[in-house]
Amino acid sequence: MSRQPSSDGSGKKGNPLRVLRNPNYARLFAAGATSIGGFSLGQVALTWVVFLTTRSALDVAYLAVSSTVASSLLSVVGGTLVDRQDRRSLMILCDASRALGLAVLAVYLYALGFNLPIVLAASFILGGFSAVFNPAERALTPSVLAADELADANGLVQVTTSVFQSLASAVGGAVVASIGVVAALGLNVATFAISGSLIASMALGGAAKTVARPASTVERKSFIEDAREGIGYLVSQKGLLYLTLSAGLVNLFFGMVTPFVVVYAANALGGGASTYGLLLALFAIGLGPGALLVGKTDAVAVAGRVWVVSGFLSGIMVLSLALTSSLVLALALFFALGVLTGYANVTWLSAVQLLVPSEMQGRYFGVDQLGSFAAIPVGQVIGALVIQSSSIQSDFLVAAGGMCLASLGFLASSDLRALGYARRPR
Repeated sequence: MSRQPSSDGSGKKGNPLRVLRNPNYARLFAAGATSIGGFSLGQVALTWVVFLTTRSALDVAYLAVSSTVASSLLSVVGGTLVDRQDRRSLMILCDASRALGLAVLAVYLYALGFNLPIVLAASFILGGFSAVFNPAERALTPSVLAADELADANGLVQVTTSVFQSLASAVGGAVVASIGVVAALGLNVATFAISGSLIASMALGGAAKTVARPASTVERKSFIEDAREGIGYLVSQKGLLYLTLSAGLVNLFFGMVTPFVVVYAANALGGGASTYGLLLALFAIGLGPGALLVGKTDAVAVAGRVWVVSGFLSGIMVLSLALTSSLVLALALFFALGVLTGYANVTWLSAVQLLVPSEMQGRYFGVDQLGSFAAIPVGQVIGALVIQSSSIQSDFLVAAGGMCLASLGFLASSDLRALGYARRPR
């Protein structure tokens, strides 16, 4: 199925729900909405159980690193596969593999009890198959929607993610306490199975499932040549390259924050599982309004500037978190951080879906994921060491300073400042 004209024919930005009139996109959307709730609940459960069992910031970091390292190692491979294979089939395979990995983990925990290396192995599997699933999903979306629908579609996905993540995070601690981590993982397995079924039900033509390249071209190029072409494309596009590099540097410092919200909740705020879940819930709730602002503000036209400024302001939010022990203020700051993150991420995604050629999108997302995620494990380990030697507040202070300086540094790049997609006049 090729791209369809805008469903309302008006080009107006007022109704993001218009994209759901497209049956293929509605299935793709429902698949993501179904899996995100269970996945979020499972992640909250695993993180809390690891911290509660070991009381070690390093062990929490290892859990985060295991998934991130897998994503980074397989990002280029996954992105290249997306541009060579049936994208829908790859997504179904990834859902099945992630469900199987979690099912094995749940059985192990039920039968033999907690074992950190087994938990880390399951987290690695989830991260690895997500490195294939995510670029496939992002590359498939522009194939079933019109160009002027992408910002609304990405915003709607982020809103749904926001709602389901917030609900899952808010009740995650209670679920673990009442029915246990095994049951939480079982729910996550079911959501991956439902997601795969919905994706399988999409009625796509060949051009939408994979890239319509001449057979001779596909046969002439090897897998390695395709991967090199993807890397070469990103290197040649200076605006996109600097966006990836800036994301990598900001993510290094943000990696000192995100895995340790559980430590912040316990040590800085004196809370428990419910406080941890509530902080994550407010962050997730903020993603929604931030995402919806993208379609209202034409942020894709100035995507580079939006990304850099959002990174700087996020650093200010982390700095404020380091300086407060008030739960109310911390909740407000996590919400504001969610708004900024949702706005920046949807702006980036919508812009590159419009700027990067369809036949290159899988590889672009794969190479970009490698460049922007590779430094996160370093930040996660540094954060754990700072917490172990000093405090969670010191960790947040270092992270905030790094995020602000990294963002200001890349603001000097004229290529990044000029990055954006200008809508064609009607």
